[in-house]
Amino acid sequence: MNHEEFRETRWAEIAGPHGKGTVVARGKVSGPEPRTLPGFPGHWHVDESGTLQHTNDGLTTEVTGSLDLGEGRTLFAGGADGFYGLVIMDAHALERSGLSGIDTFPHNPAWVFEGEIRAAPNRHLDIEHLTTPRHVEPVLAPVDLVVTINGTEHVLAVIETMPGQRLVVFTDETNGTETPDIGRWLNLPLVEPGTKVTVDFNQATLSHHHLAPAVFTCPLSPPGNHLPIRVEAGERALMYDLKDKVTTYLRHLENRDWEAAQAMCAENATVWHNDGKGDSSIQENIASMKAQIDPIESMRYEIVRQFEQPGEVLQQHVVNVVTKDGGVFQVDAAAYYRFENGLITRMEAYAGAPS
Repeated sequence: MNHEEFRETRWAEIAGPHGKGTVVARGKVSGPEPRTLPGFPGHWHVDESGTLQHTNDGLTTEVTGSLDLGEGRTLFAGGADGFYGLVIMDAHALERSGLSGIDTFPHNPAWVFEGEIRAAPNRHLDIEHLTTPRHVEPVLAPVDLVVTINGTEHVLAVIETMPGQRLVVFTDETNGTETPDIGRWLNLPLVEPGTKVTVDFNQATLSHHHLAPAVFTCPLSPPGNHLPIRVEAGERALMYDLKDKVTTYLRHLENRDWEAAQAMCAENATVWHNDGKGDSSIQENIASMKAQIDPIESMRYEIVRQFEQPGEVLQQHVVNVVTKDGGVFQVDAAAYYRFENGLITRMEAYAGAPS
């Protein structure tokens, strides 16, 4: 597969009909006790026959294959022996996220090497995962990848987070600036120890965690998987149409869809206004807006201009307000929005006096 074909395949993996970018919830079910799962409707359990059961609104049904949840959301279930994995895919998730592409380093054949798979039988490594809070769990690491770069041999542990899928999670000296600080991935073929393999760092990818941090709790790099060089090849960051995301956020506020607005923000997002009160959390800010909205009949953000650079949007807008007692006024404002992984992490709003 040449580099252009790889990029097309990679984008299909993310943005295709069943791509990772459409996944909005994941969970596991086993045992007879009904349980809830974050992002999933109703209660779930496995009956005595080993069949997956779903209870919603007092009705219990057997789930096999897929389940249409409406509004473009489909649940897929798979498993055996009383253990099931569940995934919800939302056909509108990519549109809502504003994901438009993946930023990469220019393709460079100099970052293609020959490596070798070396056996590490019966080895498990304690790997930290990107859960909240983070946790460590043992992961099968049955082989190493040995690759020589610029005359120096590097040995990288290869993990299997799923049977048959071999993954090198590595960090390098571009992390935290040009690439994510949590490192990147190389997928390797399932071959026998002693086999020579092509190691193409142009095919280094971002982890799924960047698409949906709450859904994909991916592994961090094993101890020793740091390359003390700048690997200027492969993927650098997801690209979003951030101006459209800001507009969508404001439309949610207009429609008083507070949950949708908050879902576009990181859990630890902060908000600042030029009212002298300092920073507030996104949760406090949304609660404050809800508390003040009752006298308002309608509110409309008229965007005058927007400026975007990577991870940031600066805009000028006018807030048009109609109150229930017939009042009509406008507020001239400017706002700054900072993003990380497609979520708003910081808002700063400068508002003038109503006119």
